[in-house]
Amino acid sequence: MATSLKEQIPNKFLQCRICSDDLKTPKMLRCLHSFCRDCLVKCKGSSENLACTVCHLGTNLPPEGVDGLLTNVFLENLVDIVGSKANKNCSICQQLYDKQVESTSLCVQCQNILCAECSACHNRTKFTLTHKVIPLGQLSDAEVLEKMRSAQKVKCPQHPDEVIKYFCKSCKKVACRDCAILGHRSHDLTGLGEAGNTARNELKSKTATLQTISNNYHKKVKEINSRKKMSDKQQQCVKQEIRVWADKVCNEIKEHEESLIKTLQSSVQKETKQTLAIRDKTELCLGTTQSTHDFGDNTLRCGHDAEVLFLQSQMDEKMSEIEKEPIEPPFKTQTQIQLQKEAVDLNAERLAFFECSVITPVTVFKTKSEDDDDEKYWVTDISVLHNGDIVIASWDKERLKLFDKQGKLKWAVDVDGVPWNVAVTPDDEIMVTSGRTPHIDVFDGRGHKVRKIPTIVSSLCIGLAVDRDRIVIVDGANKCIHILDHTGKTMKVIKNEHFTGRCFCYAACSSNGDIIISVSVTHCVFIHTKTGDLLTTYGTPRTRGDGPGRLSDPRGVCTDSYNNIIIADFNNRRVHLVSPQGQFIRCILTPDDFEDGEEPTSVALTPEGHLVVVTYNGLVKVLKYMK
Repeated sequence: MATSLKEQIPNKFLQCRICSDDLKTPKMLRCLHSFCRDCLVKCKGSSENLACTVCHLGTNLPPEGVDGLLTNVFLENLVDIVGSKANKNCSICQQLYDKQVESTSLCVQCQNILCAECSACHNRTKFTLTHKVIPLGQLSDAEVLEKMRSAQKVKCPQHPDEVIKYFCKSCKKVACRDCAILGHRSHDLTGLGEAGNTARNELKSKTATLQTISNNYHKKVKEINSRKKMSDKQQQCVKQEIRVWADKVCNEIKEHEESLIKTLQSSVQKETKQTLAIRDKTELCLGTTQSTHDFGDNTLRCGHDAEVLFLQSQMDEKMSEIEKEPIEPPFKTQTQIQLQKEAVDLNAERLAFFECSVITPVTVFKTKSEDDDDEKYWVTDISVLHNGDIVIASWDKERLKLFDKQGKLKWAVDVDGVPWNVAVTPDDEIMVTSGRTPHIDVFDGRGHKVRKIPTIVSSLCIGLAVDRDRIVIVDGANKCIHILDHTGKTMKVIKNEHFTGRCFCYAACSSNGDIIISVSVTHCVFIHTKTGDLLTTYGTPRTRGDGPGRLSDPRGVCTDSYNNIIIADFNNRRVHLVSPQGQFIRCILTPDDFEDGEEPTSVALTPEGHLVVVTYNGLVKVLKYMK
């Protein structure tokens, strides 16, 4: 062999994990871990189920108790060869005269340790004249250990004086000469060499499969640890934000600071508990898989054919258990721990106040169906009905699609021209604007077109928003915002010189009446008051940027119940959260939350407070955003 036997055996492989000494009469549990027979008897107590001290897997004991467990002959033989024999007494004197005499040598063939006198006699008797007796001091010599291992035989459990010589193909068991005569007379017997080669090839394939499964578990554990680390980091960041804002208010708010931290910890507790539970299960499966692999690998490298065959059925049973255990699927997205800003009046002071929340994925689904076989599948806008159904505008397919909360397609209808923007009225009617037609198409919740609202805007790209009293349309070509009533009559026209011609425009209305307009080519979001005055801008006009307060090709916008503004930052692959006054709060989603080719196109909020984000390639992510 290229390496010595001792070098091939891993550290502590031959040690009992209970007493930390060399294994003595090793008994194997269902998990393939082995322990000293006496150690298991002490651990058993009165229970009929024995839990492994390594992996904690339970083993139901047979009627004979610990003695009825399978003796691990592989480990037992290895201990006899490489286990410590120093300071042991002569086995012949112990057996024949019940005397304890210090041993000096060992017989390679008999495996008996001998004192000086028995060693001399051993070389003079007829039956042991050819045996090789070596001093105990040479037991560390690799060549001696290899010779001892080669001469070692596996004894038959039923006939201790006989060695294993055959393998019964009919019973799938090893057999000695007496077993062959008494119990396998008419069976298909073969020599150990042929059967051993077959068993080794099968074991080699199994260990390769186990290695693959083990690698997958390693990756899953790494993913879970990374997820936990990111969650902890986000939690710490949110704590710091809470403390910074709390320092700016009076002592009355200071008491609320600790309450917020408790709310944060309570919010993440469930997610952390679930994550840790998955990690514990995955690590347990990893440990079982790895130890089974290591056992099989060591058996393959160091075991005799008889030993391999002896353990074959146990290995098959364990392999079946491992392969049936599914590995947890990849997380769809990283849970985001965020801080929601709320404006409250306190002692006539308008103070920044916060509520802790956890951005948790609710569902993720694709809007592209089987009949959308073209590689070009672009989604431009999204909106939500009051029952939670989600409507999307497919630009290249000139089609509207409606999905339920779980992502199941309910209907799809073709529209006139190219659908750019979609909005839902308080009465659950669906309004659609087009870059080719100067009117608004109106559909009911079943996908039937119910009417058409004419407008005076140009046929270029137009943004759309609807509230109880108004329809807001962005006319980029004429650099203005049209405020219409629900019949299409113009109520007001608001000028904005920052607008431009053909580009993506989006609109939203807040509960306080403000009008929020996103214009992609200006890299800005404009916030107008209800009367039309420009309150502020978010982003630098006509200048791309990727830092806080900067945008690159912004798309869809919406507002939450606190009138905070949510913006889809297309090129930066982020979703911004902005105060009603246009101040950057944080990024709800970052590039880490999107795969390649997933640019956020539009955003909306459901009645339950879930945030809906749609990407340009038609992937919808529904996230738990507000309580």
